[in-house]
Amino acid sequence: MRAIGFTFRVLTLAVVLGGAWRVSPLCAQVPTPTQTEARVVGEGESKGAGDVDEQKLAPLAAKEQMIRDRFQRFQDRLFRLAEELAEREPENAARLSRAISRAGDLGLSDKLEEIIAALADQSQLYDAAEAQGKWMSDADRLLGILLERDSDNEERRKEIERLEEYRRQVSELLEEEKELRDKAAAAKAAGEMNRAIEQAIEQLEKMQGEQRELRDRVESGAEPSLQSKRQQEKLAAEAKKLAAQLEKLSEPREDESEAESKALNEAREKTGEASEDTKSGSESMSKASEDMKAGKAGEAKPKQEDAEKALEDAKEKLEAAKESLEEESKTEEQAGEQKAVAEKAQSLSEKMKESPKSGGGEPKGGEKSEGEEGKDGGESQEKEESGEKTPGQENVERAESEMKKAEKALDEQKPDEALPKEDKAIEELEQAQKELDELLEQLRNEEKEETLRDLESRFREMLVKQKPINEETLILANVGRENFARAERLQLADLSERQRVLSDDAAKCLHILDEDGTTIAFPRIVGQLSEDMFTVSERLGVSKVGAVTQAIEDEIINTLEQLLDAVQKMQQENEQQQQDGQKQQKQDGEPPLLPKSAELKLLRASQHRINTRTLTIEESVTEGSESETSGSEGLSKLSTRQVECLEIAQKMRDRPE
Repeated sequence: MRAIGFTFRVLTLAVVLGGAWRVSPLCAQVPTPTQTEARVVGEGESKGAGDVDEQKLAPLAAKEQMIRDRFQRFQDRLFRLAEELAEREPENAARLSRAISRAGDLGLSDKLEEIIAALADQSQLYDAAEAQGKWMSDADRLLGILLERDSDNEERRKEIERLEEYRRQVSELLEEEKELRDKAAAAKAAGEMNRAIEQAIEQLEKMQGEQRELRDRVESGAEPSLQSKRQQEKLAAEAKKLAAQLEKLSEPREDESEAESKALNEAREKTGEASEDTKSGSESMSKASEDMKAGKAGEAKPKQEDAEKALEDAKEKLEAAKESLEEESKTEEQAGEQKAVAEKAQSLSEKMKESPKSGGGEPKGGEKSEGEEGKDGGESQEKEESGEKTPGQENVERAESEMKKAEKALDEQKPDEALPKEDKAIEELEQAQKELDELLEQLRNEEKEETLRDLESRFREMLVKQKPINEETLILANVGRENFARAERLQLADLSERQRVLSDDAAKCLHILDEDGTTIAFPRIVGQLSEDMFTVSERLGVSKVGAVTQAIEDEIINTLEQLLDAVQKMQQENEQQQQDGQKQQKQDGEPPLLPKSAELKLLRASQHRINTRTLTIEESVTEGSESETSGSEGLSKLSTRQVECLEIAQKMRDRPE
């Protein structure tokens, strides 16, 4: 966030300078002709339309002296600010030093003295104007050094792409490991269930044998002994208990986290049916026991036969359940799958070792002095020697180790031992994912902050350049179109070209926003700004300086101020969140440059401009200052813009929160 404060202070200094290098008092009153035109005026016209009386030269020279004084104060304050930032913000201090040196190399102070001297002589008037144009161009280069972007955005973008690829691969590994964990859990559950079913089958076979013996005694015609009666009653109780155990076995355990498998489901279903059969057999045994106690041995026999059949049915269903679990409990195939995932993890960890290390932290500055380069080189070497790793790399390595242990356990048919190893691998991969997410969020926020700073400087520069265009348009409107001479026409051509350049600058901002792609209204409003600037350029090119042109120019200023305000508020909000240690709300994808509320304000302002311009065009056509054809064209453009605002509103409405 230091860079934001630095940019603010530099821009404050530029305001102190008063934008003087952009609004030349000479150029505001006399347009700069080409060298050929200057020669013609100097040789053949003593009082041409472009000449300025000697009486006007003294005030111009005085204004130029004011610019010189402001520029000298500007340089002094840059020097003091560089000293102030030398320890706390060495990169920004170095940038200020470069700017001061550049100002000296360009001789900006000396050139202002030359311009002042030229203004004292009417014959050098156009030379002075040409010198001023050159001075402003050099001053723009100086401001470019001060407001240059603080980091290599392309490098950060590559780093984000690299980490996003690692994040994707970690997510794939995590999903595959979770699937394997579910399979191992299912194999463990299948093995445990299989063993329980085997025990149940043994119990059923034992009960079947005892039940046959009791039935044989009844068939022999002998009176059932007390022991036989008790044994029948005991068998009924055992069958009832086994039925309850099978019913419980048929239900998924709450502590089982395995994915539902077809084999387990089928086994549970068969076990549930076996439970019902066993329960039915228990009931038949109980009735047979009652008959035997009542001395009705003959009536007990069919009930005993029913019990035997029920137990046999239960056994067959348990055997079917056991058969369906046999393949599920085998883990040889899982061991091979686990080996493949471990190899993927190893490959990823090796890539993370070989790739450039992510520095994170504050963005890098611009050019560095030799001393700074040496310092940074030493730090880089220290990082390499210390073995700095990509976030999540160590977790991937540990996950790979756990996967190999799980593979060995699965190969030995021990899914119960593989499970904790797979759980640990999942835990490590989730931690790797978290670390990558945190760094990605940091880098995306840095990228967002840099984009906001870049847009702020661009909007502010456009605003500074737009204001003199508006002022000069108003001056020309007061002169009156019917009174325009060659000087005014040349000035209009210059204004038209300057406005066209600003339209191109706005289009560059639109390209930045299109590449960002996180907002809806923001880029469309900037697109409208570029269109308005181009419209003004065309109107100035055909000498239209009336109410409609002035209204559009005012709207351009208004739009730029609103865009600046939205960007600055977002910067302040981001800075405040960082100072408070708050984390931004999680978003699907990258965080938007502007919140929805700010975009809604921009959209509302756009709608207000449509309403205002509609009235202005209507009044101008009524008054006759605008032709009906021109008015119709203007309204047609507004109609298109109204549709665009509707589309923006619909997209914002449909955008997920």
